[in-house]
Amino acid sequence: MAISMTIQDRIESLGGLHDAIILSLAWSADDRRLRIVVDNVNSNTFGLPEDPGPRSATLVFSEVTHLDVNANLTVAGLMVYDLAIERKGPDTYASSLMLSPGGKLTIECQSIEIVEG
Repeated sequence: MAISMTIQDRIESLGGLHDAIILSLAWSADDRRLRIVVDNVNSNTFGLPEDPGPRSATLVFSEVTHLDVNANLTVAGLMVYDLAIERKGPDTYASSLMLSPGGKLTIECQSIEIVEG
């Protein structure tokens, strides 16, 4: 029997995506979906012996009910400082995506997935 990993566990196992570079953000108003593409979900372990190598990924936040963006978009490149996900109810996640050099995305949604590759 396979043990299912929660999205919170998966993000934690990836070090909160620390140092991943955000390549794109895409909002789809029709289905209330936010897609964030990062260059490497393994950025947190870059250069360490346990680094499995680079793997791009898309974070998909579906059925978004709240989105707050506070980011300086005049800087060249945004990096993830940390991604924290909290379960607020049976059908709601609250996510806080801290950015480097500064800023934050706050997202409330019904589901979150990581699509690697």
